[in-house]
Amino acid sequence: MKISNEQKELLVFLAIISLIIGAFLTFYFGIAGLKVFIGIIMMSLPFCILLNAFEIAEGEKFILSLVLGITLFPSLAYLLGFFISFRMAIGVVFVLLTGTSITLNYYKSVKNHQS
Repeated sequence: MKISNEQKELLVFLAIISLIIGAFLTFYFGIAGLKVFIGIIMMSLPFCILLNAFEIAEGEKFILSLVLGITLFPSLAYLLGFFISFRMAIGVVFVLLTGTSITLNYYKSVKNHQS
């Protein structure tokens, strides 16, 4: 996969912004702030992988994955939490969403190579 200069610049920019936000949250809120920041990133990760299957800009993928991660991930974990323990529900939802995203990307790439 080739990465264009624009994508490289965006990735460097996002990494720098993430480091600044992480340092700020750690400085003001301690480890709890850093845990929240890492949690938001982890909730957004499956949706970021999922959106890679579609032809949209990197910035749009980033923002849309944050929004989906903040809204859908907790909702699915909450609903599953009625049937199993809540901590276990978080892990199950993360594994299912990530597995679904990776599977979709795999089948999309196989389909593109066949045509």
